[in-house]
Amino acid sequence: MNIQDYISSGIIESYVLGLLSEKERAEVEAMSRKHAEVLAEIELIEGTLMSHASKNPPSALKQKIQSEIDFTKNTVLTLQPNKNRSWLLAASIALLIGSSIYNVILLNNIKDNEEQIASIVLKNEQYATDFESQSKSYGEMAQEMAVLMHPENKKIMLKGMEMSPTSLAALYWNQNTKDVYINVNSLPMPSDDKQYQLWAIVDGKAVDAGVFDMKSDSASLQKMKTIVGAQAFAVTLEKKGGSSSPTMSAMYLMGNV
Repeated sequence: MNIQDYISSGIIESYVLGLLSEKERAEVEAMSRKHAEVLAEIELIEGTLMSHASKNPPSALKQKIQSEIDFTKNTVLTLQPNKNRSWLLAASIALLIGSSIYNVILLNNIKDNEEQIASIVLKNEQYATDFESQSKSYGEMAQEMAVLMHPENKKIMLKGMEMSPTSLAALYWNQNTKDVYINVNSLPMPSDDKQYQLWAIVDGKAVDAGVFDMKSDSASLQKMKTIVGAQAFAVTLEKKGGSSSPTMSAMYLMGNV
């Protein structure tokens, strides 16, 4: 028999772990006395198992493992076959169980960390969205304040007509830049197929200054079309998208410059 084939067959590992029958054990021991290579292989495998079995896990890991299973000395002893070197089998089993539990704990910790990271990322995205929304709101507010406080912007109050006496809006017109802004204080909410339209009265004629929507925020300014040389402004209720000429019977607001 080729001695290297004998060593490679796995029988020496089974011998060290105490898995062989008495006859097979006697055969291995006879081979170890006859062949130094066999004896050296036995000692090598024993030394390797002893080295692994003697390594202590970190205290934190050890406590966590002990909390997962009742892993006592008595439990290990019941696994030991009553044979020489059989304690190595028990040590190997203990090492295998400990390694399996460590892997489970490690995977659970990785999963927990991934969930925590995902939660942090989600919160950061929400914070970014909120910040962007607030920044946009502050920007719009700053623009509105600039319009309201601009010394060249003339404020014109548009008051309710017979259609809606309590309606009110403020209009800001810069005669140099021709820019026009409207801030609706109160107007009846139109139907879906209707829209309010602003008109500038220029030399006695109504000039389209654009349509505008009703906003929930009464403080919001809406920029209209530029106007030159107006003597007055008025608001009528028109079909959605606006009309080429005002419907005089549906005039809601008017104010002189």
